[in-house]
Amino acid sequence: MKFLLTILGLLFISNTAIAVDKSGNYAVWGIGMKSCYTFNSITINYLNPDDTVEEKDDSWISKLKFWEKEEEKNNEVENFDKYRNYIKGYITAYNTFTEDTYSITGNMKEKEIIEWLNNYCEENPMSSLDTALTNFTFDRYDKRFKASRPVRRGF
Repeated sequence: MKFLLTILGLLFISNTAIAVDKSGNYAVWGIGMKSCYTFNSITINYLNPDDTVEEKDDSWISKLKFWEKEEEKNNEVENFDKYRNYIKGYITAYNTFTEDTYSITGNMKEKEIIEWLNNYCEENPMSSLDTALTNFTFDRYDKRFKASRPVRRGF
């Protein structure tokens, strides 16, 4: 285990450049490949929970097919959770591998990050979520926390 960590450490020390190919490209896995347009359509209910209006269908057919509406709700939440997990993983990896960075988000809360990404994605609907996150890190770099805050002991 120590040998593996030593090798990984040497790899990072010997190559301080961003890990991309000669053309500046890199592979994006998972939901990061999705478009900003898709991201905005999934996160709209998260950002505006009070504006969400559920239409109630009281027809006898809807009562027979009650499971279909429940599946749609679960799918929407599941999709947003996939985006949320991707974003958290991206930010954690950025914090881990960027020198002199404790937290790229600074004092931003999760909802503020999602709002920032939504604003970027409104202006760039054809961009990928990964591109939006990259631009987020460029925008936040000067506002990042470089070190963890000391724990205050209250008396």
